[in-house]
Amino acid sequence: MSQNPAEANEYIVESIREDGVGLFVHFVKQKDRFGHVLALVQGEECTPLFASIEGTDEEDWPDSPPYQEVHMEERGDSSVALLVGKAGHSHWSAAVEPTSKPGGLQYAVACRMQDYPRCMCSRYGSVMPTPVEPKLERDGPWVWSVNGVEVCVEVIAQEQFPTPELPASATGFEVNASLDHEPFPKTIQWRYQIWVR
Repeated sequence: MSQNPAEANEYIVESIREDGVGLFVHFVKQKDRFGHVLALVQGEECTPLFASIEGTDEEDWPDSPPYQEVHMEERGDSSVALLVGKAGHSHWSAAVEPTSKPGGLQYAVACRMQDYPRCMCSRYGSVMPTPVEPKLERDGPWVWSVNGVEVCVEVIAQEQFPTPELPASATGFEVNASLDHEPFPKTIQWRYQIWVR
């Protein structure tokens, strides 16, 4: 499903396994930008997990990338969200798509910047009905146990960019991108994935 017909400013990307368990991300217009909520799907049940923490139109470096436009693209049987936005003198873009293995979503984010950032991250707050303390697996993802399912979050390393930090707790998580040593203006990218097992 690529767009909710009831509301033109709402968009969805989902990845569901054959057993009916998976994830979906719902993009919703919030003032001048689109925030999003990640939810766990278990058959007919849906449990909200995390919501992006958005900044304001007065911030040059908001807590999460300021996506002001969403374009949906069909690739095979899947929908992919392509997002762009601007704050201050910087431009952000992202692609959110299902992972090759059903039950997961992958984010690829980039920021084209002119000068040193105050922060450069994707930040999420937990919206789970009951707070869940995550566990960090050795050399692996952060894992939250929700309704008998493990929800995993992990950064994806890229050779050409520093690997982001990924602090997490019962209150949420954030993907903190790091700068390389290239001169400004420059583009920094970060990737992360969320999946169920």
